[in-house]
Amino acid sequence: MSEPLITADLVLLDADLGSTKTDVINNLAALVAKSGRAEEAGLAADALAREEKAVTGLGGGIAIPHCRSAAVNTNTLAFARLAPKVDFGAADGPADICFMIAASEGSDDAHLTLLAMLARSLMRAEFLEGLRSATT
Repeated sequence: MSEPLITADLVLLDADLGSTKTDVINNLAALVAKSGRAEEAGLAADALAREEKAVTGLGGGIAIPHCRSAAVNTNTLAFARLAPKVDFGAADGPADICFMIAASEGSDDAHLTLLAMLARSLMRAEFLEGLRSATT
C-alpha cells in the first residue's frame, strides 16, 4: 500500500519559515526529511536549483516550489501557510500559501500530474479560502 502524498505532520499553519524563498524551501525540505520521506540536504539543493531555473510564485499569494530528486524516497506534498508572506517572484507580490512537491527522480509523470492538479485546485476560490482559514 502506498503512503499518502500529504499527512498532518507535513502541514504548517501560520508558520514563520524565514524571510526568503531559500529559507522557506530549506525549512520545508527539513519538514519532509523529518517525516522520513527524503534526505534534507539533497532535497533542499535540488529544489533550490529548480527555483533558479524559473520562479515558482504563481500569483494570488501562492507558491509551489517543486523538484524531482534522488534524495526523495516517497513522493510528498508539504504545505505551509506562511506568516509573514515571502516573495517567490510572482509579479503581484509575496506568497502566504506554499506547497512543496518533492518527487522521486523517476516519477516524471506523477510529478507533473500533481503539479497540474494542485494548480487547478488553487484556482478555485473556495479551496484557497479553506487553506487561508483552516485552523487544523
